Amino acid sequence: MVSQNSYIGFDRYADPLIRHKARQLVGKEGFTEDDRADLEQELALDLLQRLPRFDPNKAKVTTFMTRVVEHRISTLLAARRAQCRDWRLNQRSLNAPVDDSDTAAEDLINRVADDSDSVRAMENRLDMERLLASLPDEHRQLCEQLKEHTMAESARILGLPRSTLYGRLNLIRECFAGGGYGR
Repeated sequence: MVSQNSYIGFDRYADPLIRHKARQLVGKEGFTEDDRADLEQELALDLLQRLPRFDPNKAKVTTFMTRVVEHRISTLLAARRAQCRDWRLNQRSLNAPVDDSDTAAEDLINRVADDSDSVRAMENRLDMERLLASLPDEHRQLCEQLKEHTMAESARILGLPRSTLYGRLNLIRECFAGGGYGR
């Protein structure tokens, strides 16, 4: 479907930019081809509202237009993600029968009742604690130092060469990758 939107007052750069970016959004975060004309209008309206703030001493007009359109796209995507519920958090149906002795059902009820972000954060924290507990003492000590200090500062504090700490860091990364984090 070819859009019939026209943007009076735009130069030859803005119109193709808006059409191209709207076309790229189709298929992302639930946007469909039917949303494309609305996305084009949304991007054009935002650009029209921001054009009076353009300062030619700071950037070229094409750079300004691109940044405004890209910023609006990121805002639209963030808003769309906030609306979506992560289906992976609930692995059981809410319609499944609940057995009193079933702790998984109780866990599901608690998960649904809690804010999903705080549940995810708690699960991540528990995973990190488990992974850190499985590390040798010198690796755990490095992790604690890196929470607040750079690698160079940690090397001075621990009295070890940075090359030794980078070797340990590689082993720590492998441990985390084995636990499902990183790489």
